[in-house]
Amino acid sequence: MNLHEKLYSTLTPQQRAVAMFAALARRDDAECDRLNETAPVYTYRAHDLEFRRLLTSSTFMALHTALFIEPEVSRYLGCLASMAMLGLDEDVDEREFNALQDRFKGIGASVKAYWLAYSTTCADIGIDPDELLRGVGVELSEQARVLTEKDVEPEPELLASASALMRQLSGSVSTARLAAS
Repeated sequence: MNLHEKLYSTLTPQQRAVAMFAALARRDDAECDRLNETAPVYTYRAHDLEFRRLLTSSTFMALHTALFIEPEVSRYLGCLASMAMLGLDEDVDEREFNALQDRFKGIGASVKAYWLAYSTTCADIGIDPDELLRGVGVELSEQARVLTEKDVEPEPELLASASALMRQLSGSVSTARLAAS
């Protein structure tokens, strides 16, 4: 056993992970290989991996959706407050009013696109979207519910990218296909 092998064999999992990310950042493939090859190997008994993967990936989908939608709701409520303030003004600037209306529409279209991407992916894997949110301890606000149910056209580009992300998070897209795109 040479000096390098002795050094690698004493690394804790945390130290090995820190060293691995540093090597990855440097694009040092040889060091990554050494760190990987010298990591201890164990045999585990575990629950079905596909079951665990679905639990984890579905959790990521739900949390990601809530973390996108709720800030959009805050923006929507901010626009609503601005609209109320404009209503108090006797000289309403028409351009400002139209800009606020456009923001309202844009936020509604964004929320609709994200919810549609999430709920469609949930349906594809047989999970109720609301039940999944509650299952991971998340409940959308009443305002978010109103926006997800609003009859608006989803923002097409966001719908496409959010759908791709949801498929990736759910494991419906293979890593090889992602690398090719």
